[in-house]
Amino acid sequence: MNRQFKATLTLTLFLVLTQAGFAAQQGPTIEYTVTVDRPQAHLFSVTMEIAGLQAAELDVSMPVWTPGSYLVREYERHVIGFAASDADGGSLDWRKLDKNTWRVSTNGTGHAAIEYDVYAREPGIRWSFVYDEGGHVLGTNLFMHVVGGADLPARATFELPEGWRLDGGIAPSGTGPFVIEADSYHELIDTPMLIGGFSDIAFEVDGVPHLIAILGPHNADLERMRDDFTRIVEAAAELFGGGLPYDRYAFVFMTVTGGGGIEHANGTSIGLRGIDFQSESYRAVLGVTSHEFIHAWVVKRIQPPAFRPYDYEEENYTDALWYYEGFTSYYGDRILHRAGLIDGLGNPVDLVTAYRSTPGHYVQSAADASFNAWIHLYRGDESTDNYRTNYYSKGRTIGNLLELEIAHATGGAKGLDDVMQLMWQRTRDDGAAYESSDIQAVCEEVVGGSFEEFFDKYVYGVEEIPFEEFFLLAGYRLVVDEEATAERDRAGYLGVRFSESGGPPRISGVVNGGPAARDGLNYNDLILAVDSVEVRSMNSLSTRLAGYEPGQQVEFLVSRFGEPRRISVTLGVRSAPVYELVEVDGPTELQLAVRRRWRQM
Repeated sequence: MNRQFKATLTLTLFLVLTQAGFAAQQGPTIEYTVTVDRPQAHLFSVTMEIAGLQAAELDVSMPVWTPGSYLVREYERHVIGFAASDADGGSLDWRKLDKNTWRVSTNGTGHAAIEYDVYAREPGIRWSFVYDEGGHVLGTNLFMHVVGGADLPARATFELPEGWRLDGGIAPSGTGPFVIEADSYHELIDTPMLIGGFSDIAFEVDGVPHLIAILGPHNADLERMRDDFTRIVEAAAELFGGGLPYDRYAFVFMTVTGGGGIEHANGTSIGLRGIDFQSESYRAVLGVTSHEFIHAWVVKRIQPPAFRPYDYEEENYTDALWYYEGFTSYYGDRILHRAGLIDGLGNPVDLVTAYRSTPGHYVQSAADASFNAWIHLYRGDESTDNYRTNYYSKGRTIGNLLELEIAHATGGAKGLDDVMQLMWQRTRDDGAAYESSDIQAVCEEVVGGSFEEFFDKYVYGVEEIPFEEFFLLAGYRLVVDEEATAERDRAGYLGVRFSESGGPPRISGVVNGGPAARDGLNYNDLILAVDSVEVRSMNSLSTRLAGYEPGQQVEFLVSRFGEPRRISVTLGVRSAPVYELVEVDGPTELQLAVRRRWRQM
């Protein structure tokens, strides 16, 4: 369907729905019933009932993506079957308009019931799933919506197996243990929920209820988590000037799915497969929790214009994900430190090493990486690091640099906290929205000076970052650790990444400008031998290569497209040396003030 025509149709239908005058006093006008009677088949059966219709036709649509994860995932591909009926159970005609939109002829009956199943086998934080012991409910790939009616209230009733429970970002309503009510479709689908058997513990901060819930096997100390999470919530609220922006919040964890997290307006879904909560791994739990919780402000409320409101039909573009994800990453450890959960912040040297070791930083800007997240972030390939910037790490780096610049310009009196608080105040009071240029304007307002050159170079541009100059603002010298560099470089550098699957290692990536790329090793080459010595595993390859020094030539026998080839590579050294941070002698008062602000001393 023509996109302009579809937009016009959406507006027309919205006006029809509004003018039709749903009987709001009788309860929600859009009601869903979600039945799980075959969890072992990984199926959700959904009935969507729309009452009060006066339009002759009705369009319903399944989102193609979920806010917080910038990739068109085509959720409609998991829809099984589709049927429509009137209030008496009579069939209504329908036809599909495009990949995710169905048009139903209502015949003026004022009521339509839509029925469909959703196949939901794969555990994941970015979609719903169900198995024999429970599941995760994320509305973007479970609930269709009335096109043009996403602002209408909605209610969902869950019919679950005996002994199962339901809880999450929306508390079950008083009308039943398995009923949730939302002010709009936006709220309904931006709410993480768990079903089945799960562990949970509740707590309050400033009178606002919070929930920690874990689906899957674990050895977590829920009381410890409650105490630690309380401190995270309090520290984050203080960052933004106090108060919480929601009426309820749920930390939803799943140990049956892979790692990562995704933010929601009143909760977060976090995957923790393989985590030992009683070991050092618990630090990772705190880290992802802190990051995702900051999103309750940044992304979910402090937003770019394209997210007001979300368009679930297509990509929502912004050039500022370096801020929305990168600054959230920057503040993750800072919140843990302020909450007293970690002793100190990470070593800034790691920023330099990561930046200068990744060629893509010099090719793609932070703003461009943000705008192109939809085609780059989740679709990396063997050359991603050579040509792409990760806006998480680049944004975190920019956060560090801006902290130093702002503190230096204000004598240590102000920092990035002031930027965050002003953005939140403008959002809360005036509904402000922010792209990169708007964030620049806030920084300039905080310091009373220009940040045009900074943004041109490091946000919109790809100029080399002079870390040495920035760190000196805090009284630190960035120097090369000659001894450590020499020790590391005793072994020759090849410049590849390997993958292994129970046999000879395969090249999974080649560093641009490295020895392997220069001399002809390719992505997907299978390493069969090194200097005529057979290689059977990654371990044997590592042992073999460890004996070579920079400048030595090594002959690799590889299989490329099934054909054997011999390729000689002269080993080199890594482009980035080993750095260390050294305090300057006799730092000035200004440098010490900047240092205290930057390092939270």
